[in-house]
Parts: sequence; structure tokens; C-alpha cells
Amino acid sequence: MLKIENLTVQIKGKEILKNISFDFELWKNYCILWKNWSWKSSLAMSIAWNPKYEITAWDIIIDNTSIKNLTADERSKLGIFLTFQNIPEIPWVKLFEFLKNIYDVRQEKPTSFISFKRIVEPLIEELWIEKNFLRRDLNVGFSGWEKRKIEVLQIKLLSPKVIILDEIDSWLDVNAVKQVSELLKQTNSDNNTFIIITHLFEMLEGLPIENVLILDKGNIKEIGDNNLMNKIKKEGF
Repeated sequence: MLKIENLTVQIKGKEILKNISFDFELWKNYCILWKNWSWKSSLAMSIAWNPKYEITAWDIIIDNTSIKNLTADERSKLGIFLTFQNIPEIPWVKLFEFLKNIYDVRQEKPTSFISFKRIVEPLIEELWIEKNFLRRDLNVGFSGWEKRKIEVLQIKLLSPKVIILDEIDSWLDVNAVKQVSELLKQTNSDNNTFIIITHLFEMLEGLPIENVLILDKGNIKEIGDNNLMNKIKKEGF
């Protein structure tokens, strides 16, 4: 379980999240909806840890372990994974080297070049990623769709427990959104939970969503199930 207790966050003295409390149960999927500027992404960043956000009151607990004083990499080792709205391009770092490094850190022991190649190549084949991408600079020149597939590849490689998808529909056309949704459906299992931040319902197709949270002006305004999501889909935000 990922348990949030009284999370209050501010930026430059402005309070943006106010006493957020919610329990995300593992092996269930959640969607956080509402308009832009409702601070949905700020909640994601606060869970994963971003120094831009000043947390004034809170606790976040995963598997009975408080992450209150843990850094982003330490939270990652506990199984928290966050996607980017805008995925950075990093020249001079090869995709293979990046993937091997994050895998080795999670395993807390180094793998050999050959051993890791045997691990990663079947995964890129599952995602229809060409092998030559492994020799390319990380995300440099990749399309939005290709960058998203690399994020899904990281999920498959690391097998995180809590996967926070922060508007991964950004920079994707309608067809790519549906393709990413299908990849997520294949990745979802009894060993993980998705927390999906979006305002595109196409991204949710095929994924079982147990709870819908409406986050408005830094507060949880309403909690419901698929009936609430269908109501918003029909009536709008």
C-alpha cells in the first residue's frame, strides 16, 4: 500500500496541495482527473520527490516504510516509478548504458555486458523497438511515441510496484495514445498498480480502473469509481 497522510505542499510560499490523505492499494489502478492547473502533477512529483516542491506537512508510507526522508533514488528502489510529461533528451549517454545502470542500481549489483544484453533484448523485441536504438543517445531524435515506448521498456525492466503516469498522452497523436494504452494494459499485473494522471479518456481504455480521484485546486474534491469517470466523460469537467 502507498499511504499518503496530510500531504501539504507549497511553491515559493504558495500552498498548492492541502492536507491530501489517501490510500493507494497495491494491485489496484487509480486515475486522477480534472482540468489543467489543478496540481495533479504536483502530487506525482511530491510522491517521487522533486526539490522544487516544499512539503510542509506530510507522511508517505509504502509497505509500512516511511519515505518522508528518502531521496528520489531511494524511493525508486522501494518500487516507485514516475514517467515524465516532457521526456528529456540526453546526449552522450547511450540507451543501453542508461538501462544497464538503472537495472544494476535496482539489483544492487553489477551485471556483465553479455548478461544484461540477454535481459534487455527480449524486452525490446516485445515492444517492437529496433536493436540499434540501444546504441543511440538517450531519447535524442526519438519521436514522442518512441520515447513513450522507452518508458514502458523501463517499467518492464524494473518491475516497479507503484507506477505513476503523469500525462503520458503529452506529445502523442490519437493513434499513439491508443498504442501506449495497449502497452500499459499488457504491462499491468497483480504485482503493480497504476496511478494515471490524465484528461484523455482514450488513455484509460482497456485498463481496469478501481478508483477515480478528482483533484481540484489542491484538494481531493470527489472519489468514485467508473461511474464517476463516465459521468465526467459525458458531462465534461
